[in-house]
Amino acid sequence: MIHPAPLLCLGVAVAATSFLPPGVAPSESSEPIAVPIASPSEVINSIGMKLVLIPEGQFAMGSPRGSRNADLDERQTAVTITRDYHIGAFEVTQSQFQRVMGRNPSQFQGTRVEGGGEHRPVEQVSWNDAVDFCKRLSELPEEKGAGRVYRLPTEAEWEYACRGGNAGNYAFGDRVEALGDYAWFEDNSDGRTHPVGKKKPNAWGLHDMHGNVWEWCADWYVPHAGRPLIDPTGPSQGTDRVYRGGGWSYAASYCRSANRTATNPSFAGFEFLSIGFRVAMDAPADK
Repeated sequence: MIHPAPLLCLGVAVAATSFLPPGVAPSESSEPIAVPIASPSEVINSIGMKLVLIPEGQFAMGSPRGSRNADLDERQTAVTITRDYHIGAFEVTQSQFQRVMGRNPSQFQGTRVEGGGEHRPVEQVSWNDAVDFCKRLSELPEEKGAGRVYRLPTEAEWEYACRGGNAGNYAFGDRVEALGDYAWFEDNSDGRTHPVGKKKPNAWGLHDMHGNVWEWCADWYVPHAGRPLIDPTGPSQGTDRVYRGGGWSYAASYCRSANRTATNPSFAGFEFLSIGFRVAMDAPADK
């Protein structure tokens, strides 16, 4: 597969589950709100970020053999997630990144876009900066006092959360015609990012897992093993970090749940790419 950008192209909560049954319908998305209200299965942190509890469970990571548009590095692998965790319901916004980091690297900000960039996802972010954001967020007094430690999701956690119990090409199944209801991508983005939460969420309440901006994962890149894995975190070293989900300027095939891409974590030479992230957090042991 040839990627249009010059980067390395590689080939809510419910009870513990091995995937939700067919027919589970995601709810309509809502406008971002200034003061979110948390349900018992959610966390709202001190800067207004909403995190959803994702249940432990099992899923098939990657694409079945012979799947249309699948790359060679998407070899299907049985994965077990043995612990619950939280993940952001939305991609990190420009205002949240600005508040924690004191700067905004995004292309689509301020007067460059109608309505400004406050609620749009932060982009043009290196993996190193995303990790630094998680560290600095964790060190805020309110977060430290609550014992909340933020991190990037592992690649397995990201895909498990993205699928939301659906084994199809997308979180809503295989009908590419429906992608526009859930994602900003090449066909409907009008050449820019959009405020988070404007599209339908998946069955677990997560918005923009497909499209808008790509999202960094914690792992170094490695081809899928093809053998069963338990809580995989990727190799201990490498040259490129994984990012997922597709983006506003990419075709539908890049937005598939299983699609994988990676590049240098320092981002040197790739600053123009619309890569952002969402945060994850381990659930309390006494869940």
